[in-house]
Amino acid sequence: MAKDFSNINTAPVYGAIAEATADPVQETQEAPLLQAEPQEPAGASRYTEQEALEYMNNLQTTGRKGLKLPRINLAFAPDVYQYIRHMSRVKGVSMTEFVDAVLRQHMDDHRDIYEKAIEFMRGLE
Repeated sequence: MAKDFSNINTAPVYGAIAEATADPVQETQEAPLLQAEPQEPAGASRYTEQEALEYMNNLQTTGRKGLKLPRINLAFAPDVYQYIRHMSRVKGVSMTEFVDAVLRQHMDDHRDIYEKAIEFMRGLE
């Protein structure tokens, strides 16, 4: 037996959808609307031009044959894994991006040691 929905008043549903998807209301002479500053949704992030550029450069490697970034499979202790997982969510980035940022900061902090290690390795070749 087929269900009959013809007696259901759907006007409020369609009205709500139309209101939510309609273009912003134009000001009228009768009741001018105050234009408030648009508010960002909760949890939205603003990125600098440099951050946006880096993100776009990373997108170019995603799924493109021959352009993939080097990969590494790592195993973490459960507490370290949870830290990476939660902090990446707090920052609104992927776990890979979070670990990459932490390692880049470590690289910046220890650049002199890294450069000496590279010199040493070149001397062994």
